[in-house]
Amino acid sequence: MTDKQDRLFARNRAMTSGFRFDEEVVKVFPDMIARSVPGYELIVPMIGLLARRYAQPDSVIYDLGCSLGAASLAMSLAVKASGARIVAV
Repeated sequence: MTDKQDRLFARNRAMTSGFRFDEEVVKVFPDMIARSVPGYELIVPMIGLLARRYAQPDSVIYDLGCSLGAASLAMSLAVKASGARIVAV
């Protein structure tokens, strides 16, 4: 991960195109997502707690749109159910 601050759209551009997940975005994405998703720092650990609460033995838990994998990691650290698997897409 990187500590770079997202300033991609702070500067004037001659022509603004649609959002693209390119190399520039990758460099600042951790900062971008933390600022763009209200409560992100609270939501991620809560996902882990919910997964721990509801996962049963041999559960398959899906993280659709896993982005940085933060929720997948939180779930993998929290889930104690034997044989539970996490599929991150």
